[in-house]
Amino acid sequence: MDTDPVRKIREFGEFLARSQAALGRAEAELAGRHYTASARGGLVRADVDHRARLVGIHIDRAAVARCRGGELGAYIVEAVGQARGEARAEYRRLIQASVR
Repeated sequence: MDTDPVRKIREFGEFLARSQAALGRAEAELAGRHYTASARGGLVRADVDHRARLVGIHIDRAAVARCRGGELGAYIVEAVGQARGEARAEYRRLIQASVR
């Protein structure tokens, strides 16, 4: 069992440097990508960037006419959540592959 604290600190510092480099590579690779998801059969679409920030939303006129009460809001939340989930999953996948 290794109990040398200086060595452990050095190893941890190396791990942090690898992780930071992986974050930079993932950011560069994903820059400019957009992820789109839809709800209600495409009547509501949301676009997010590689950082899962909302950059666009499209609501078809038919969705406004057909929805009652808070349904439209629920469809918007669903589409945005799906698109953000896709962006985050891709980011996590790239980071995990890079750190190893």
